[in-house]
Amino acid sequence: MGTKKKLGLGVASAALGLALVGGGTWAAFNDIETTQATYAAGTLDLNAKDTSARVNLSNLKPGDKFTKDFEFKNDGSLAIKEVLMQVGYSNFVDGNAKNGGKSTAEDFLKQFKVSVLTVGVEGGNGYPKNIILDEANLYDLYNMSAKKDKSAYEKVKKAIEPDFLHDNGKINVATINGKTAPEYDGIPKDPYDFDKVQLVIEFVNDKTTDASGRMVQNKYQGDSVQLDFSFEATQWNGLTIDGKKHADEKGYVKENERAHSEDK
Repeated sequence: MGTKKKLGLGVASAALGLALVGGGTWAAFNDIETTQATYAAGTLDLNAKDTSARVNLSNLKPGDKFTKDFEFKNDGSLAIKEVLMQVGYSNFVDGNAKNGGKSTAEDFLKQFKVSVLTVGVEGGNGYPKNIILDEANLYDLYNMSAKKDKSAYEKVKKAIEPDFLHDNGKINVATINGKTAPEYDGIPKDPYDFDKVQLVIEFVNDKTTDASGRMVQNKYQGDSVQLDFSFEATQWNGLTIDGKKHADEKGYVKENERAHSEDK
């Protein structure tokens, strides 16, 4: 199911009238010249190609590990600078409550660590990068991005490549190559590119037992939750347009299809 964020088209026109009028007793001649300028906004259109942007966690046991892949394409006309990921959840079921194993969705999410978060695979040709350097759990990612929790932000900050962590608590999952291949930063239209993101999520196998010798994770038996991933595409900073340098003969600003199309 694709998810899209789009900046709609906006069109405005301006007309300049010039009147030519004869003098004296001669009849007046009137000539109207009209110059029209059309301003059209480009489109910011992210296509998350995936069977679903949701992951259902159910019938899992501690020690299980699974992979979730997302593929992003740019279906708009503007280069995408960042793809900001936010983690949410819904439809939590406490499957063991009737046996005294009461738990919450937040507790359940803490049992899952994100061991690898890989971005890149530029156009399918390389530049993959692991951006989780240490363990972070799903609750941390949710708490940081959805609830704007500062303590969760600081915890994740220690576990992730800093350039990929946004100030608003969301994680940028678009590629940042910098000096290596800056033309592929984000998801440009030119050169053509798509990005893949891979998450490896593991159900932590906690061997801790209570006073009676029962595993503390027993209370999560039968629990299930639905993870909701949302992705926000952002544009590059504004560019001071040089008509001869940046636009074609029709006025189309080709430069806005590329990465780094911004004023310094």
